Amino acid sequence: MSAAPEIVLTYEEGRWRGRGPSFDLVHEDLCALDALIEAAVADPREALDVHVRFDFATLPVWLRQYQPHYCNYVLRVPARTDA
Repeated sequence: MSAAPEIVLTYEEGRWRGRGPSFDLVHEDLCALDALIEAAVADPREALDVHVRFDFATLPVWLRQYQPHYCNYVLRVPARTDA
């Protein structure tokens, strides 16, 4: 499994935004945004680990009770099967 680019996640105006080197995706639902990110970075040859890092300054107030490292995660993207 090779490393994929790091994604910066922000929360703006009630929507989640994921920014990568070649895309800028937005959705109101975080799970749906993850699916959009998967589609954008999927590789037909191998699975990828995408490191998602929250821009802590943009997180909603209700999430600020958590330490920033609790909000970062790895999105496992399987190899694309349509290629």
